Amino acid sequence: MHPINLSHRVLLFLYLFLVSLYQASIASSLSTAPKAAHHRCRDDQRSAFAQLQENLEFQVSSSKAELWDLKTDCCSWEGVACNDAGHATRLDLSFAYDEYGDSISLKKPNLGMLFQNLSFLVELNLDNVNISAQGSNWCEVISHVLPNLRVLSLSASSLSGPLCSSLSKLHFLSELHLDSNYELSSIPPSFLANSSNLETLDLSYCGLNGSFPNNIFLLPKLQYIDLSENSLLSGQFPEFSLNSSIQHLLLKNTSFSGNIPLSISNLKSLKELDLSRCKFYGAIPQSLANLTQLEYLDLSFNSFNGSIPPFQRDGVANLSSLSLEHNQLNGILNSSLFTLPSLQILDLSSNQLSGQLDEFSDASSSLLILELSFNNLSGSIPRSIFNLPSLIELNLLYNKFSGPLKLGDFKNQRDLEFLALSDVSVESDNRSLSDVQLATLYLPSCNFTEFPNFLKTQNTLTGLDLSNNRIQGYVPSWIWKSTLTTLYLSGNPVGFPKTPPFVKVNHSTPIYNEDGVSSFPMTLTNLGMSSCNITGSFPEFIKNQETLVFLDLSDNKLGGQIPKWIWNMSLKYLNLSWNKFDFLDQFSNPISLPYSDTLITLDLHANQLPGSFPKAICNCSQLTLLDMSHNQLRREIPDCLGKVPTLTVLNLQGNNFDSISSYAIASNLLSLKISDNKVEGKLPSSLANCSKLEVLDLGGNMIRDTFPVWLEKLPALKILVLQANKFYGPIGNRGTATTWPMLHVMDLSSNEFTGNLSKEFVQSLVGMQLTSNNESRARYVGENYYMNGRYKESVTITNKGQKMHMDRIITLFTCLDLSNNSFHGEIPEEIRILKSLKVLTLSHNNFLGQIPSSLSDLRELESLDLSSNLFSGEIPPQLLRLTFLAVMNLSYNHLEGRIPQGNQFFTFPNSSYEGNPRLCGPPLTRKCNPEVNEPATPPADHEDSWTEYILDWKIVGMGYASGIVIGFSVGYTILSEMRIKWFTDLIRLAGNKERWFNQGQRGLQRW
Repeated sequence: MHPINLSHRVLLFLYLFLVSLYQASIASSLSTAPKAAHHRCRDDQRSAFAQLQENLEFQVSSSKAELWDLKTDCCSWEGVACNDAGHATRLDLSFAYDEYGDSISLKKPNLGMLFQNLSFLVELNLDNVNISAQGSNWCEVISHVLPNLRVLSLSASSLSGPLCSSLSKLHFLSELHLDSNYELSSIPPSFLANSSNLETLDLSYCGLNGSFPNNIFLLPKLQYIDLSENSLLSGQFPEFSLNSSIQHLLLKNTSFSGNIPLSISNLKSLKELDLSRCKFYGAIPQSLANLTQLEYLDLSFNSFNGSIPPFQRDGVANLSSLSLEHNQLNGILNSSLFTLPSLQILDLSSNQLSGQLDEFSDASSSLLILELSFNNLSGSIPRSIFNLPSLIELNLLYNKFSGPLKLGDFKNQRDLEFLALSDVSVESDNRSLSDVQLATLYLPSCNFTEFPNFLKTQNTLTGLDLSNNRIQGYVPSWIWKSTLTTLYLSGNPVGFPKTPPFVKVNHSTPIYNEDGVSSFPMTLTNLGMSSCNITGSFPEFIKNQETLVFLDLSDNKLGGQIPKWIWNMSLKYLNLSWNKFDFLDQFSNPISLPYSDTLITLDLHANQLPGSFPKAICNCSQLTLLDMSHNQLRREIPDCLGKVPTLTVLNLQGNNFDSISSYAIASNLLSLKISDNKVEGKLPSSLANCSKLEVLDLGGNMIRDTFPVWLEKLPALKILVLQANKFYGPIGNRGTATTWPMLHVMDLSSNEFTGNLSKEFVQSLVGMQLTSNNESRARYVGENYYMNGRYKESVTITNKGQKMHMDRIITLFTCLDLSNNSFHGEIPEEIRILKSLKVLTLSHNNFLGQIPSSLSDLRELESLDLSSNLFSGEIPPQLLRLTFLAVMNLSYNHLEGRIPQGNQFFTFPNSSYEGNPRLCGPPLTRKCNPEVNEPATPPADHEDSWTEYILDWKIVGMGYASGIVIGFSVGYTILSEMRIKWFTDLIRLAGNKERWFNQGQRGLQRW
């Protein structure tokens, strides 16, 4: 053995020995902390606490004017603990926050000075102590002056970020609580990188953004991690190791995405998993059913598909809550879920589950809530459900169950409070549910022809939904119970009675109905009576319902004026659309409205409201949705709308407005629709301030301006409709590298645009370059708007040759319409990169040259219209590859030769080719001359040249950075000349694999 090696080993042994002694001393200080009250504190510790107390500031009303009596032993103070040597090891000021909301703050928060003599602290708890004046410096200071910390809790301490990597220097740290500090912002990649002792991390409600370092999930001792309610925080799971200690994994309402890795089965100790309201997709790992310690599982509001894991009694005996709602789960629902011994909550609503529910034995006696609404379940409702003894809530709305169903079957479930059934024939009699007192009963579309008599015995009912039945006549007075707060009768031709319940009386005064039964006046908060065939003027009885929050009287035959007393209520949602109102009382002057602090949704569309825009609406400081489309409003759209801070949806379509104020645009708008008015002049540049805008529809006006290139500054824009205006000049901007990253519907038709369709413009349409395989699920534009789930974003486009009004716009739908303009030149080869296009309309322009064969790369294309142009030459046989193509119009060009035969081309009519006198062959009756060659059979996918892939890569690269373009261009040139066989084979093989994968995915999507 060499001497130098021996000396190294001796030094290493001494180092490890000293480290172990140091750790032992720290452990000793911790173990003696509970005995602190028996030891007198040191003078330097008392001095440090006195200085700290001097810098603490209480609310004036606080009863805790002083924390400690400085004349007593500091080790006996509340919130303080010491070790045997009299050093403070614990400081907890969280108790200073009382039930009245009084808290303390540091007037001069120089943490370094205050804590410099408290270096033996192993636990610091300053929850609810405001140290905001420290700025973002707190992180470095605490890491430097308190190196022995094991527990650091600064919840709701008004901290600001970003978080620093120096917290990794706290090598003994086992618990870190920084939750409810809303301005911590970003996390450095090296955050907590070496925290091998960390067991608890709480960063919930911190306003975090950016990417979360996923190596933190792999810390060996980590048991609890909560990142919930950081909606801008993104990240993905790593591959979990076999020795993971994680028990609680909470990511609710973050932007974490991707698949859940199969290695999640390694989390053998996992008790709580909450990934709700994230962006995860793919299949739920079946191995979740093998996590035997699991107690709580919430994967709701994601994009998961496939089947539900096979949870069994013996596998997850402790599971008490299973929430998988609002996903795309499909397949058969295994009834064994209802038998899990500890299960209390089962929510599978809003999925695509299908098939019949089997009867089940050994029903769980613990099940309290069963939610299966909004699926495709069919067959009879299993009678086993009536044997769930503890059930409190049962929701089977909007499935395909068959009836009839007797309400008397629920008679033994006496704890039942919430019952919701729909689309089945429900049978009832006077005794139905007589032993069950419900709080909420929803029975829409259940074939009732009259108000069920059993409702007379429901004395605790607060919510009743009988909408979309076949009930006729007046609403009986016994319905109006004093407990009733929610009533939905929409879709029934019923009328309002003229009985005493609508008279405003003292709430202690009983009212007698026609049966002589006494009741008390109700105080409704929700009333839905749309499509009830109500005629005449505004119902007067509503005047007495001053507690109304939700009122829907849409699609009736009400007319005249909207009375001023309606604005004296505390309404949040008001829908009077599809009526015949022609006057807004009290709106003639811009005065303050009583409801201006409560109204969130105001829908008055499809009435007959005349005159100028009622400016008093601008005083609604909480207004989120305003729909006054399809009325007779005129003059200018006022600038006061731009001062409504919460406005996200503004729909003024179908009026007679003639101008838009330059400052009329609210910066938080998500959707702005002003189509089919008479707006003239230029487009207000203030639209560029609407950075969140997703939908902009200005079609059908008389706007005269150049193409608004500056709209490319709107990163969230998904739908742009400028059709039927007077826009002119070229489109796009060659001088910038801006893009449309999210745009998937662009309609510029029927304007006066000129010039070429440049390759730069095509490359800027980034949102049209991603195929449906890149979408985790079929989302709808506007589904994230907060509108009580009732607002549907819509648009009118030309699809497959016909004007089509789309009530809901799926994000997978991609459309480019440049028809009825004066574009000229050839279609650039770069058109091939718009791979997600489903509708391409270039008709009625002056495009010339040959139809590019690169259109065959648009494999998602369903409608192609190139009619009324100057195209020449033959129809490319490669278009036979467009197997989804349902409509193709090549009429009125200068095409010639034989029409390709095969696939979708067999389905196209003569009209697709008329106006091309030199075309021949089926479906035309014009036969081809013998000398006319058969069109070349398109090469099979696997025979495409490798140069086509290099060209495709080069085109996409050009849309992002010139450096990448140069790299691909040089590479292409070198490879073209060298023709290295092994490399071309490799490229061809890679291309085939990619194509096979894409075809498989498309097939699944179509299925």
